Amino acid sequence: MKDWIMELCPEIVGWQAELIAEQAQRRVDDEREACAQIADKYHVPMLDTVADIIAAKIRARGKR
Repeated sequence: MKDWIMELCPEIVGWQAELIAEQAQRRVDDEREACAQIADKYHVPMLDTVADIIAAKIRARGKR
């Protein structure tokens, strides 16, 4: 993402692009976790429900 930011705004320096990229990634991670938590609310104990599968897949996307 840092390279993309530097291409988009060539006037900024590398450390600024790094800070922007880190903050953007944190927001993406936070949003992903918020979505997974919504799915967690529909968890049924002792069953692999669709909600459990969705929550696991959402969290897995952040680990690629």
